Amino acid sequence: MKHIVFTIDHKFVRFCAVTMVSILKNDTPSDITVHVVANGLLEADRTVLSDLAITYGASIAFYEVPQEKLEGYAIRWEGQRLPMVVFYRCLLASLLPDSVKKALYLDSDILVLKPLDDFWNTNLEGKALAGVPDDFTVNPVHCNRLGYDLSYNYFNGGVLLLNLDYWRKHNIEQQCKTYYKDNPERVLYNDQDLLNGLLHEHRVLVDMKWNVQEGAYRVPKGKTADWCPPYIDTILHPAILHYSSRKPWQYHCMHPLRHLYFEYQDLTPWKGENVLNNWKPRLHRFIHFLPYTLGLKRSKYLNIIDK
Repeated sequence: MKHIVFTIDHKFVRFCAVTMVSILKNDTPSDITVHVVANGLLEADRTVLSDLAITYGASIAFYEVPQEKLEGYAIRWEGQRLPMVVFYRCLLASLLPDSVKKALYLDSDILVLKPLDDFWNTNLEGKALAGVPDDFTVNPVHCNRLGYDLSYNYFNGGVLLLNLDYWRKHNIEQQCKTYYKDNPERVLYNDQDLLNGLLHEHRVLVDMKWNVQEGAYRVPKGKTADWCPPYIDTILHPAILHYSSRKPWQYHCMHPLRHLYFEYQDLTPWKGENVLNNWKPRLHRFIHFLPYTLGLKRSKYLNIIDK
């Protein structure tokens, strides 16, 4: 049984549903249990997600987070946009049943496009988690801010295979709170910084195909949009596609694989919904694209469609 965890609120139900469907279409639903950690969901929200799981033959469970578990945490970056939900992933070891030994945490701006077995079977013996580096090269800014050697790198928090037994044995939940309290000058990017600062010595880094982030599709400095990167097959055929910056549902998203998102959204009750159904966002998108169309600005993204 693969245990998949989402931490959301009411605003992210639609996006969670799309990610759920992508998993259930590309893996074996009977082997999947979805765990939704959320406060303040409407009954209709639960019904939509439950109906999707049941339709495909998967199991689903819901959890709420006691307010006292979030005491001491605060959003330090993007405070006007991000909810406290970002810290829920630090609490999963105590929220989920002890029978759940490990779990795959996923953000809700993700498509799972291949079976998860190889990633799920990553050896986590003596490790807290497995993840993918946040960039192709080590970012010294992150490592220096968090006070550890560059050799440990810095992982992205949007896709994390969590060894919950390890978390329980070592009381990582309490260690997270302590680290956050004791290192306010280090933790800028909320839970992602927190987990890297605390667990950089206790993680496994896996192939980028398990979390292909938006940066993989952008034109590197000094290259043209027709440059072919050495990882072209990975970005053409990602196992997990992560829209980590501009989101497909935003009018100004230019991601070359944006269309895939709506193919999976059409398998949910939000079929056909698109911000561009309204003339104002369409006009804004036209204006946004015009400098690129006229050649006044260089394309931000690699031209991979014909590769």
